[in-house]
Amino acid sequence: MAALVEHPGEPDFLRRLMLDNPWWEGITDEMVHNLPVRAFFKRFWNAIERGDGSKAVLLTGPRGVGKTVMLRQAVSQLLDGDTPRRHVCYVSLEHPLFLELDISRLPRLLRASRGISADHPLWLFIDEVSYQRDWESQIARLLKADPMVRVVAVSALAPAAENRAHLTTLFLPPFSFAEYLEQRGVKPADVLPESPNATRFTTDVPPGLVELNTLFEDYINEGGFHDRDGEAGAIHRSLHSDLPGLHGISSPSDLHRLFVLLAYNTGAEFSIETLARELDLAKNTLRRYLEYLESAWLVRRLERVDQDAKPFQRAVAFKVHLIHPGLRSGLIGGRAEGEDTVTRLVETAIQTQFLASSTGMESLFYARWGHYEVPFVFLDRRSGTPLFAYHCLWRDDAIRKPKEVRALVNFKTSHDLPLGAFVLTKAQWHGGKLGGEPMRFEPASVLALRIGLEFSQL
Repeated sequence: MAALVEHPGEPDFLRRLMLDNPWWEGITDEMVHNLPVRAFFKRFWNAIERGDGSKAVLLTGPRGVGKTVMLRQAVSQLLDGDTPRRHVCYVSLEHPLFLELDISRLPRLLRASRGISADHPLWLFIDEVSYQRDWESQIARLLKADPMVRVVAVSALAPAAENRAHLTTLFLPPFSFAEYLEQRGVKPADVLPESPNATRFTTDVPPGLVELNTLFEDYINEGGFHDRDGEAGAIHRSLHSDLPGLHGISSPSDLHRLFVLLAYNTGAEFSIETLARELDLAKNTLRRYLEYLESAWLVRRLERVDQDAKPFQRAVAFKVHLIHPGLRSGLIGGRAEGEDTVTRLVETAIQTQFLASSTGMESLFYARWGHYEVPFVFLDRRSGTPLFAYHCLWRDDAIRKPKEVRALVNFKTSHDLPLGAFVLTKAQWHGGKLGGEPMRFEPASVLALRIGLEFSQL
């Protein structure tokens, strides 16, 4: 007679949870001891404090940016208050044991085992929630079954748009340039050069800009993630884990090929047709793989507008940027070389700075018509009016070769751009006119630092 097949049961789940929740036994959680707190933590904690139990607070973002650390820091802050320690539970669904656990049943199990009555709040901090199939529905059932439960979760994948009604979703971006400097022990204000008052072309390089540019080149190659070599780790854990298979990716090798192509050409314009032809994939398959890479926060699409700053009725073309330029170096195992390649990575780095703001994420486009392209156009989403536009160059000869930024000049002729038209350079920093239109020339490193500092205060 064949032996019965055994499965993990509630005692096994509780035994594992005891190990993951040392504070139940009065032991301090050492995982977050002395780890730096990201500027974003204030926003995350405010969402937790405002929560009323009707929605779960979901923290999502790329691998390696510190989501788990931030989750454990929130646990620590809660425990430092008046919340009873046995009322706080951390569980990571990446642990294989918990693949057998229906998380909607977890509150009942914890209340029974920890002696928590149904009229007291129970805090559930769920890490790697996307390892559970249909996790959004499970959280919805959990909230409905126990009105006193408070759920804070971390997901490496963005939730589907149709499943967000019961979620307060926050996106944790890669490090901004300002945060990266702070991680290296450099105060951004100490290395931000003073803005010159030059209103004409000059070859003078402001004091301190050479040092800042060196730091900026380090940032675009290695500076977006929490751990050393975090870029390579982010790629590996997003593409080589079980997540692609759990979310409908049937051919990981084709997914990898698509990512390599996009990463190597970050900042380039694509269409579904050209990608499908290049990779010999069916268009529907390609769309699904591209959606996965976006949901895993490896890449981000920019939508296209025309010279009138209007979206196309049929969006055929789009730009794809890595979520942080350092992912390209993590992929190829070395620093970027070549002026054109570094220029595209600088563009990607500028895009990364806007990720800390939901407004920035929703309002950033690129303009393309005929042979002209403006890499970044920022629209007022209410009126559709362009507020500012950027053209990126990692060199300083645009003033002597105005044809290279003719698209920006033409765009400025058609629009007021109340916040300005900018040519992002390597070292030149002055005001002037091109084609009769006022332009601001500013080092890309300076602008990236300013954007990061501004959004870190939100």
